[in-house]
Amino acid sequence: MYTADITGSKSMKTKLSLDISKEDFIARMEFENKKEEFRCRQYLDLKGVSYHTVLVNYIELNENGKLEYKKVQNLYIYDKRIRKILYKFLSALEEGIRGYISNKYCSDINSIKKISNSISKSIVEGSSLSKELENLDFSQLLNISKKLKKSELIELFGSSDHLKENLYAVKELRNTVSHHRMLFVYEDFQQCFFNDGTFGDTLMDNIRNLKELLNTFYEEFFIEEINNSCIDKDNPQFQNSLPNKAILSIKN
Repeated sequence: MYTADITGSKSMKTKLSLDISKEDFIARMEFENKKEEFRCRQYLDLKGVSYHTVLVNYIELNENGKLEYKKVQNLYIYDKRIRKILYKFLSALEEGIRGYISNKYCSDINSIKKISNSISKSIVEGSSLSKELENLDFSQLLNISKKLKKSELIELFGSSDHLKENLYAVKELRNTVSHHRMLFVYEDFQQCFFNDGTFGDTLMDNIRNLKELLNTFYEEFFIEEINNSCIDKDNPQFQNSLPNKAILSIKN
């Protein structure tokens, strides 16, 4: 139940088929003890075999077509940890946009009308700007923010260059995180553009895009949490068990 890619007479790299059976998957894992095997079986039932198979193929089997289960487990833990960090700072971005618009337009109904007729109408009928902004989902909030003046966009996001593409990318990143997609094996991240002329559509590019859209107040905290996410005080070998290509690091 695997596809093989012959790279030489003495070595063979293998990938598991996504329709591999539970028992065949178990047979490919190397366990430290029976308790670890039992935990693996539980998670295969809870999350699905194919869900774990894509992680195995990302890490890659050894020359014997096997893999230490703890590497699969720890990559799953790491992926989930990154998702939690991203969700927190995506929420901070969302709150920041609401706060900025609320502060900037709270006393100017004419300006509010320029960014949203429906909100201005609700305010005239007795609602408040902050309440109406709270009722918007992330996508609606981003669409309204695009109607701000260029000077306001720069003040809010740090730049107005390629803002349409970068806001779309961060919206899709939020959707990916919210739907609990496995980040390290996700293939549909959107392209992001940066002030130094570079661009890309990797997970790291999307994390960098979020950092640059955030208020600078959060930047240091975001960098610290992402860079330290591979460290586990209760498991000193945690970082060493992760594939080098999976370890994320943001440069200051």
